Amino acid sequence: MRVPLALGLLFASPVLLSAQDIRGVWQPVEVRVTGGPQAGRHTSDVQPGLLILTERHYANVRVQGFVARGSLPANPTLEARCAAWEPFVASAGTYAVTDSTLSVEAIVAKDPGVLRLTTRIRVIADTLWLFFREPRDGSERVSKLVRIERARTS
Repeated sequence: MRVPLALGLLFASPVLLSAQDIRGVWQPVEVRVTGGPQAGRHTSDVQPGLLILTERHYANVRVQGFVARGSLPANPTLEARCAAWEPFVASAGTYAVTDSTLSVEAIVAKDPGVLRLTTRIRVIADTLWLFFREPRDGSERVSKLVRIERARTS
């Protein structure tokens, strides 16, 4: 029995997740926030970042929020340094994917209080979505990343 294409697409699951499927370099292009002062769909104000995934290891560097960081003056004050440093996020370590869950364990991180993280993910072709729940207010933050470089296969 032939299944119509539209029906097949409706019931098709996202790409099966494995280390091979998500290896590469990813860049954020959209963030959707469901609550709080930053609620809404952000595209033009998404700040720079890179998520690099190898077979077992990851490196994540990004700027949180939706306001660009300015350059520091020649002799920055402590407040200016903190304002530039605070939104910067960096960590690297190992990761594992199980079903639609990404678990990371940092070997090194800017914030030593965040050494382990588990989040729900979805991958379709060269698009990766990361789903985070905000513990303070229960709102959801969904980050959409696009693959800008594929991992080489041997």
